[in-house]
Amino acid sequence: MTVQTTFGAQPVLKMIGIGKRFPGVSALRNIDFEVRPNEILGLLGENGAGKSVMTKIMIGIHQPDDGEIQLNGQATKLLGPVDAIKKGIGGVFQEGSLLPNLSVMENLFLCHERDFMQRGVISRRAMVQEARRLMATMKLDIDVTEPVSQFAPAAKQMIEIARVLWLAEQYGAQNPIVILDEPTTVLNDGERDTLFEILQELKQRMSIIFISHRLQEVLENCDRLHVLKDGDNVTQIPAAGMQVADIERLLVGSEFSGDRFRETDQHTPDGDVVFKVEDLGLRGAFEPLSFELRAGEIVSLVGLIGSGKEELCACIAGTKSHDTGTVWVDGVTPAKGSPQAAVRAGIGHVPVERREEGLALNMSVMDNMNHLVLDRLKTAGAIHRRKEIEHAHEWVAECLVKTPTIHAACSGLSGGNQQKIILSKWLSSNVKVLILDHPTRGIDIGAKDEVYRLIRKFSKAGIAMIIMCDTLEEDTGLANKMVVMSERKVVDVLDAAPEHKPTPTDLIKLIV
Repeated sequence: MTVQTTFGAQPVLKMIGIGKRFPGVSALRNIDFEVRPNEILGLLGENGAGKSVMTKIMIGIHQPDDGEIQLNGQATKLLGPVDAIKKGIGGVFQEGSLLPNLSVMENLFLCHERDFMQRGVISRRAMVQEARRLMATMKLDIDVTEPVSQFAPAAKQMIEIARVLWLAEQYGAQNPIVILDEPTTVLNDGERDTLFEILQELKQRMSIIFISHRLQEVLENCDRLHVLKDGDNVTQIPAAGMQVADIERLLVGSEFSGDRFRETDQHTPDGDVVFKVEDLGLRGAFEPLSFELRAGEIVSLVGLIGSGKEELCACIAGTKSHDTGTVWVDGVTPAKGSPQAAVRAGIGHVPVERREEGLALNMSVMDNMNHLVLDRLKTAGAIHRRKEIEHAHEWVAECLVKTPTIHAACSGLSGGNQQKIILSKWLSSNVKVLILDHPTRGIDIGAKDEVYRLIRKFSKAGIAMIIMCDTLEEDTGLANKMVVMSERKVVDVLDAAPEHKPTPTDLIKLIV
């Protein structure tokens, strides 16, 4: 049964005139926002629009400087995550909050084990039964006594949602609210479909705030949309009847370019070969293969999960050790299985897990940008402070990084700005070959366009790139050529010049 949103009902959550300021930046200004019973509300905005600050206010991490919060018509304050969950508001965020070494059951009831006391002893049997009930609600048939680390990202998300719902039940919260932050980023198509089926059922007894940069899935699955831009309200509208192009105009404030991947700026490489792999293979991961790149050439590795493309990139970057063949970079053959040797040879790597592997989050924008080029910033053997500052300012401007100051910690920046800092770090280091692993995952359309601009700019400057993207359209649009992999081997190499782009259908026939 599908529950219709009660558009005329009193909001479960209402935020009136909310403002929030941080040193050097006004993050939210006079925001009016409401969540209605039994709805999925899409919260949209470019990175830096204020979505993260809004959600942190909702779960009590930040306190608003202006305005009022109401729950079920009553003014309230959310004094922290525990207070928020007691009042029925919880979140499932990109970073995840599960403890991987604990079981599903232990994660679900962490710090609430006393609720299962029987005759002075915690009843493991009762915990198992309740955990199984919750997993059935999430349509998960799993062993609740197994460690969370054993399960796929989709299952982990369902476990987190179940925990929020269970806690709301325990505290007697009516119509709880669950915030889902980019829940589909790490899911495949089948897992996404299952998630949305479950969410449509769950909204019978809760409300959902859904945050995603995948605009089509937002339109298909949300009841209403709330759009933010640069800390201000743009609009609140029903999702029905809206098109992706309509939302893009609201997000960026203008018509978005039809040349989505800046194909008119695609550089045709005609220089020397700067990179090649010859008979490179890793037993059990991919069979020996060979290909080469000219200066400025962009090659896309295309294939399903398990095709071997991820392991291939890991061998090139030195995070895995290949069994056969060689990697060659402009006359240098780096030692296999050594990231340090790969970096010294001129290979850079922008990882898919940018927060965990690409940045030192607690370090400043300046320190992250500069740490590969410190030798160039020295005078008489010591790092020159003025050179450090000038270099950081130069690359903040070059990559259009939005930050209150170059001394701000990277942890406080949006995903798009974090990605641009990682790109600037490598691009300023005179890298010869750059591996881009899902370079636009989890960032908004405006930030994507800026990433595409940088890719085109540095292709023209002679940097060769190996890319793996979230969609076949992005792979095709950015690449000069495409190396197609299936069942751990290369099955074709396709030209992707602007006038000869393969279609998604062409690629699907090869990779499936």
